[in-house]
Amino acid sequence: MFNKILVAYDGSVGAKLALEKVTDLVKFASAELHLLAVGRIPEYAETVSETEEAREQAKSFYSKIMEEAVGHLQPRGLSTTVHIDFGKPGDVILRIAEDLGVGLIVLGTNPHSALRRRFLGATVDKVVDHAHCSVLVVRSSS
Repeated sequence: MFNKILVAYDGSVGAKLALEKVTDLVKFASAELHLLAVGRIPEYAETVSETEEAREQAKSFYSKIMEEAVGHLQPRGLSTTVHIDFGKPGDVILRIAEDLGVGLIVLGTNPHSALRRRFLGATVDKVVDHAHCSVLVVRSSS
């Protein structure tokens, strides 16, 4: 089965649904659960301080989201390791999954307009196409 499971988590409806769906699997498999948030930083920042400020804001934002997720898991008797990293989401998810040696990556997705799906769906597509392990995509209906 899966010894380690990585959930890409950003606090969205799709990510919350993915986390909810994977909780039973984590219990059943007695797997290690890892949550990963990926912050984007400006690619064309004018100064180092601008990049650092964006990084700190993203870290603060995702720390709060991760605290909520951990709080949601604790009553279910689950613990998790939280990771917050920065870069292009697909690349970071793949790198962290490989570094951790996970057996399953779980991604949530929301239906979007064709334009948004073209950009946001790219993360899911990249992970599915290049992951070293199994990938579960949980789609929200809203």
